[in-house]
Amino acid sequence: MKARNLFLIIPWALFIAAALGWIFYWNYLASEAERRVHAWQFEQNASGATVEIGQVIRHGFPVFLRLELRDVRYVASRGGWRAETGRADLNSDPLKPQHAILEAKAPISITRANGAATNVRADALIASVRMDGDRLAEAGVEANNLVLDDPAEEGVLHAERVMASVRPDPRAASEYQFSFEAQTITLPRPVRSFEAFGLDVARMHAAIVVTQGALLMQSSPGDPLGPWRDGGGRLRFEGLELNWGPLQTTGTGEGGLDAQRRLDGRLVLPVDRPAPVLTAIANGPNIDRDARRALTLLAAGYVVTGNDITLDISAYDGVLRVEGLPVRPLPPVY
Repeated sequence: MKARNLFLIIPWALFIAAALGWIFYWNYLASEAERRVHAWQFEQNASGATVEIGQVIRHGFPVFLRLELRDVRYVASRGGWRAETGRADLNSDPLKPQHAILEAKAPISITRANGAATNVRADALIASVRMDGDRLAEAGVEANNLVLDDPAEEGVLHAERVMASVRPDPRAASEYQFSFEAQTITLPRPVRSFEAFGLDVARMHAAIVVTQGALLMQSSPGDPLGPWRDGGGRLRFEGLELNWGPLQTTGTGEGGLDAQRRLDGRLVLPVDRPAPVLTAIANGPNIDRDARRALTLLAAGYVVTGNDITLDISAYDGVLRVEGLPVRPLPPVY
């Protein structure tokens, strides 16, 4: 064979070998992805949950890897809730298989133990998980035009943009950092004790540290947060930004649940213009008469002085307090 012919054949041979290698590698990764899905399904079913996947279809060759999961149903082993959707796509980068992205391609129905249901839909709803070996590196959820609809309740919750993420806190082994941001929110109904604030929330952002985060993976019958609460789990608000009605503030705080599952904690919110905020709280329909009178007097005083304040909102012993004044009793969260 002439040397000139070899120079023509070798590049093509290398190209064909590389193409065959990539085909083999892509199908290997696809098989591994399917195997992990079915292994997770088996583990969940073995632990008492129920996972059903109607069909798994491969897509994306040669550049991407996408598994189309049809007719997905998940029934939790604890808590009594279940979730169903007609389709979800599991995306993976063949060069970064430790990073998986799950995109909802159909509305999601979530049903709680008491039979109450919430239907979730969005223009885009994406969850991602990135692992570092067997450890979680980071997980997150993003949604555009998110709608939460409870058919048994009045109104729907709508948010133009929602982002949430969680990752281990490098400062403490048992803690997790949780970040949440929502923009242009419309609440489904007024919030009790804050009815006069309205239904429109321009922006909410929270940077939260979850202590004893590993205990959230445990549960007890009828009390899904019991092990976390009893183990001393708390939320530490390192930054809380809220733009809602008369309230524009960036504050801090901490909180959790007491033994009766009621809110227990404190928020400290600097307020430049306290009078409209106190007046709005005082005008709520569920405010105690004495608390209304005291809050109205406080608001009038700040109108005269023009001073700012640090608004103290606390929940202790089953009572919600604003600036130390009892506003109303607190029911169990669940």
